[in-house]
Amino acid sequence: MHQNQNTNQHESKWLNGEISSEEFLQKAHLNDSDSLLLKSLSKTGGFDVPSKNTKAQAWAELEKKITAEKSKKVIPLYRSYWVGIAASLILAIGAFFIFKQSSTSTNQTIIATSLAEVQTVYLPDSSIVYLNAGSKISFSERQWQQERTLELSGEAFFEVKKGSDFTVETQLGNVAVLGTSFNVKERNNILEVTCKTGKVKVTVKPSGKFEIITPGSKLTAKEGQIEEVLTIPLSYIGNWRMGDFYFESILLKNVFEELERQYDIKFDVDADALQDRTYTGYFNNKNLNEALQLVCNPMGLTYKIEEKKVKIMSRNVQTP
Repeated sequence: MHQNQNTNQHESKWLNGEISSEEFLQKAHLNDSDSLLLKSLSKTGGFDVPSKNTKAQAWAELEKKITAEKSKKVIPLYRSYWVGIAASLILAIGAFFIFKQSSTSTNQTIIATSLAEVQTVYLPDSSIVYLNAGSKISFSERQWQQERTLELSGEAFFEVKKGSDFTVETQLGNVAVLGTSFNVKERNNILEVTCKTGKVKVTVKPSGKFEIITPGSKLTAKEGQIEEVLTIPLSYIGNWRMGDFYFESILLKNVFEELERQYDIKFDVDADALQDRTYTGYFNNKNLNEALQLVCNPMGLTYKIEEKKVKIMSRNVQTP
């Protein structure tokens, strides 16, 4: 028993590197010990003792071979270091290209307004876009310095900083300027462009016909054709930004659509109340009752408000 304890102590010292293999074999009792290490080593072919060698010499030879085999398989530190860096670079480059493709595919900045909402948008060159309710713009910030181009759906007023060409693209036509202020409205397949300062070039799609308008001019285009260019007071242009809406011979149904956008409500309008009638007048988006009176009274109409819905009728129709 005492002999086995001594063997276990020697085995522990050998495992901790405190004694050499030769010392371990000299102090351990191979034939009498229960050491699993000694028994397993004695059964391996690599531990067979040549006739001319002692067991201590045989173990030393075996240890030398094991050390030599391990040294052949070890990758030098400098090599593993550079392999690691190379792998990291490959991963980084791959991630860069994935990110670049993702950014390219989603390169457009999109800003949209909901009903009863107006936004002021500052573009990368400090030009300003006032976006009316129910409208949307999209543009590329990355390409902005090379090409000042944006897409518009709805209505917006622009204050453009002087510089390279500035283009507003819509489905019905494009508006090009250098540095000026103007309003663009594209709704119901009608394009309206109004110039407040500078000069504005309007090119209508798909005909390609164009017109250059100056301050106080309002161009209206429909179905690929320029219908008219009118002169309007400068004070009217872009006043929707302050909540004021002016109309000159506009279809009444389009006026009600603007009321829907500004107040986030729905209209139920009798067909007899419309009849392709046009409206010239004004309303403000601060008070719904007042706005309805300004539109309905001169048109001989009456209305009834029910939560988020407004019923519009002719005066000769009895209100239930």
